[in-house]
Amino acid sequence: MASTELDPGFEEKILEEAIRSPSIAMMRLSIEIDRQLRLILAVIGRLKDYTGLSPNEALDLMETCMEGSLIPSELRDTVKNFWELRNYVVHSGGSQVGYAMRAVDYVNRILRMLQTIPRPSFIVFASVYVFSDPTCSVLRPDVKGVILESFGYRGESHGKHIHPSRKDYVQGQSVSWEWSMAGPGWGETWYRNPSTGESTHAWTSSLEFIGRPLELI
Repeated sequence: MASTELDPGFEEKILEEAIRSPSIAMMRLSIEIDRQLRLILAVIGRLKDYTGLSPNEALDLMETCMEGSLIPSELRDTVKNFWELRNYVVHSGGSQVGYAMRAVDYVNRILRMLQTIPRPSFIVFASVYVFSDPTCSVLRPDVKGVILESFGYRGESHGKHIHPSRKDYVQGQSVSWEWSMAGPGWGETWYRNPSTGESTHAWTSSLEFIGRPLELI
């Protein structure tokens, strides 16, 4: 997924930044680590619980939902080493190029480890109109159905499922796993299967899906 990848030349650019301005480089590195952590939390449904105060908070949330074997054993120690260097560079003032270069090395290792962590994914297959009757003649004007194909941690397909949503989605988008408890609720609902055109039962009742495209996280 493009949104999980680093920009081309990221490592070279951040090395140059570390020489010019170590403190700014540290902030940029912190932001990139936070972005990658948020992407993982988004697809395991824990992003809403993350305050962003420290990477360790995100790692704790990940460990509550993922098998320990999925997370590299050295990740937490490497994050700790970077965070200590980052705080020293940001708060010490003056030229700290040597420390900044060490921090860059830690971050490159952290980002590579984060990108190797298997994670589920949810891909928009289609967005469809939904109806309150099995003949698909009475349109529900305040909601659509988003059909998601879900994939497990190893990339195995778990099939397609439809959910109510008032958001607009585009086919092929990778989205976060987020739900609203405050939706108005929609009872028995049908839709026309985009593959066959046949009337198909959507749901009896369902929470509203409010997942965000990963590129917006």
